Amino acid sequence: MNMDLVIRGGISDTTGQPLEIGIAADRIAAVAASGLPGAPLELDAAGGMISPAFIEPHFHLENALLWDDTMMNQSGTLEEAIQIYAEVKQHLTTADIVARSGKILHTAVANGTLWLRSHVDIDHIAGTRILESVLVARETYGDLIDVQLVAFPQLGLTRNPAAVEAMWEALEMGCDLVGGMPHGERTMEDAARHIEIAFEMAQKYDVDVDMHIDETDDPYWRSLELLAEQTIATGWHGRVTAGHCCAMSAWDDALAERIIEKVRLAGIHIITNAPINLMLEGRHHGFPEPRGIARVKQLLEAGVNVSCGQDDVQNMFYPYGRMDPLEVALITAHAAHLGAPGEIQAAFDMPRYNAARLWGLESYGLHVGAPANLVVLDAQSAVEALRRTPNRRFVIRKGKLLAETTTQTIWHETTAGRTS
Repeated sequence: MNMDLVIRGGISDTTGQPLEIGIAADRIAAVAASGLPGAPLELDAAGGMISPAFIEPHFHLENALLWDDTMMNQSGTLEEAIQIYAEVKQHLTTADIVARSGKILHTAVANGTLWLRSHVDIDHIAGTRILESVLVARETYGDLIDVQLVAFPQLGLTRNPAAVEAMWEALEMGCDLVGGMPHGERTMEDAARHIEIAFEMAQKYDVDVDMHIDETDDPYWRSLELLAEQTIATGWHGRVTAGHCCAMSAWDDALAERIIEKVRLAGIHIITNAPINLMLEGRHHGFPEPRGIARVKQLLEAGVNVSCGQDDVQNMFYPYGRMDPLEVALITAHAAHLGAPGEIQAAFDMPRYNAARLWGLESYGLHVGAPANLVVLDAQSAVEALRRTPNRRFVIRKGKLLAETTTQTIWHETTAGRTS
């Protein structure tokens, strides 16, 4: 078999055993421990791990890297961040959104991410104007990364009726999923109607649902339960994702157990956004302050599919972030107490196999016939990948080498003899 590219000297991401990958056109054509025939382009993994590329399941492209003195979130709260962005979004231009999106997407790809799901604000302030710009960004960088867009009514649906019409329009314009934020409504009853409206749209267009759910440490909010019930009632099993899910950290154990079981029955995918929610939640409490993230360990133990998302980078919601899925998984592992070997592997799989399930990537993996979307890590195990967040030595999309990263440390005479 003629191959265009061969990766040699790697190890499997699942077994740790020696691995070579042969690629023909845009597909994996051969998998072997060694001995694959030559190819015009051969890459040396240098003992590193070969993995399917990463997936960023929860992000906001349009407000990434919005950072100057007029946009500072002084209180550090989610409420102030939303207020600041409500003002800023009125003045965003297509050129600006496309330029900032380009910086973020190139960074994501260099870090091994080849799929990204972005929530786009749809409301009475912006209408579909921001969506128009993000659609241009998606088209501009379409040869670099696959981007899904979620129509996101951050300011509500029942309390912001103008957003309902704009949401319908957004789906006509090319949004791939219906979003929502039911806890942004005034009451649980309004939240239930918010969810119903979103599902009416999802059923009309036969698309999946991905909502911001209970991004608060107030135990009153349990719209996750409403979402699970609506998912079951409409038969949308496996087609619904809930991001954040912070309020469950404040629920009593009996309530959490009841709702997590409903989530499992509904086949809802959960995305924890640990870096952002560790920063934003707990701001209204004295000590001891709540962590304000989803009950990741309990969800995993219940058999719920859990992944992790970056959410934001250097803006009014979150001042940090490197668009590195391994960094996000590492922070998640710390916050969720994932330290046993199986838990470390689960954290490593969150932006990989777990995220692939919620995205619906049926051919994700390193088998013959799978799309050749790969990353080679300078690591030999899950714990090393998380602990060191090492270089992504090679990033390959559709059989083409996109990015290569190496780091060199030079020891000079004054440091000769050091061992650590």
